[in-house]
Amino acid sequence: MIRSLTALLILAGLASACRRPADRVDHGPVPPAVPYTGGLMPLSHWGVGPIRRDTYFESPVIAPMFPRASVRDSTVQIAPDESLADIVVEQDGARILEIDDYDGIKTAPGTDDPLIGNVRLVGGPVRGPGGERLGMSWRDARFDLSQCEMGSGRQDNALVCARRGEGAITYVFAVPGWDSIEFPPESRLRATAYLREIVWTPPPGRG
Repeated sequence: MIRSLTALLILAGLASACRRPADRVDHGPVPPAVPYTGGLMPLSHWGVGPIRRDTYFESPVIAPMFPRASVRDSTVQIAPDESLADIVVEQDGARILEIDDYDGIKTAPGTDDPLIGNVRLVGGPVRGPGGERLGMSWRDARFDLSQCEMGSGRQDNALVCARRGEGAITYVFAVPGWDSIEFPPESRLRATAYLREIVWTPPPGRG
């Protein structure tokens, strides 16, 4: 299986742009990692639900964090000859999280055990720090193109956006029918673009 880091690098780059020294903010203490059973999915700089930056990329480790969910290994085809290892979390009949492998780049200290990569919130009740919700229109989310890059690989033809100061959280907007590496015109975004997923990238440092 060939795995691609293109999507990881794009998201990590956008996230790091939000961590420039002049823009650093106090994200508060790392919240306790409480198993998720339902309701609004906790999302902050430090994690998604009970997932933290030092969570192993292993479904037997992640399953107890979501006791009401189905947790299984999967792969995602991101190009005709490229796929990515993935862990899927489904609850109440809906896929809520897709957890990426870091492709061996990050391992737990002193071990060969892989740590998680990006965590994609793709369903269920979730809110971004500014009240962003899945399915929200480009107009209502109030981004502008200076905050975004065109995605590639898994995010082909989508916009990947970040707000300065939010650090680990990025936003992926689908643009139905768009097939170009160029930015869509604002008129197209206002007419059709919507928030497809919110992505948490494990931050450096504690937590």
